[in-house]
Amino acid sequence: MRLCFVLVMALLTGCVAMQESNPPPKNTITKFSISKQFPTLPSGSRLIPDTHFSVIFADSAATLLVPVPFVGEAVTGAINSSKSESYKEHYVGIDILKFAEEAFSGSEYYSEEPQATKLFPVAYVQECFDDVFRISLAIEVDSDNWVGRYLYHIPTHIPVSDVKNPTQLEVETLSSELKAGMSKLTKLIERDIKGQLNSTKKKVDFGSYYIYGSNLGGLITPSVMHLSDGQLIEEGDDYVIFRHSGDPSVAGTAGALLFGVHYFKKDQLHTFEVIE
Repeated sequence: MRLCFVLVMALLTGCVAMQESNPPPKNTITKFSISKQFPTLPSGSRLIPDTHFSVIFADSAATLLVPVPFVGEAVTGAINSSKSESYKEHYVGIDILKFAEEAFSGSEYYSEEPQATKLFPVAYVQECFDDVFRISLAIEVDSDNWVGRYLYHIPTHIPVSDVKNPTQLEVETLSSELKAGMSKLTKLIERDIKGQLNSTKKKVDFGSYYIYGSNLGGLITPSVMHLSDGQLIEEGDDYVIFRHSGDPSVAGTAGALLFGVHYFKKDQLHTFEVIE
């Protein structure tokens, strides 16, 4: 199993064009505006129509068992598109763009007029091995010759059995936590623009089901998946902020959510160690 784990990690991180996550260059950003367009989305993810939710489904039996190239992916894609469309009724009222506008409207950098620097909000909804969906709120920031991403991982999970027909309490809780997350991301982005999210020069060994949530290739459980090259920015009693490189365009199950600055509660990490 250890050998399989090493091989899988080599494939996931070594054969992918890893994009470095760096602070914005000094004086690059003076104003930003919020875009209604979507950021770079994980390969194979599916949007819930008329929302800013992007669903990352676990690998299906069709993908794992159909030996003909592209056929399994096509079957899975059709199934997942149908699933995501069926979620619309209950999630179309959760307005990610509105939450972003409310949170960022108080920022000294916010402008209602289109700017060269644009913010692209989205919430990733990832199907996980333990029969729940985990949600990560993200803002991609595109500026001249620089791209950044900031992620806040939502505490509440939605059971797979409820995601198509969530309870009113689940919808209200999700909305509340997304609003709180957007406020966190506002502060993170402002701090990074001001040069206040510098690395402590320490590394973080971490693993989280918010990053790798499903069994890889039907064989490797996500509980053994962890990486040791996060750049520690800040650690509190119950939270940690760090940067990580990655490729946002790969499949969600292959680590598309790695890239960027992460705000994690420590209980959202199954592995966590600061490497001096």
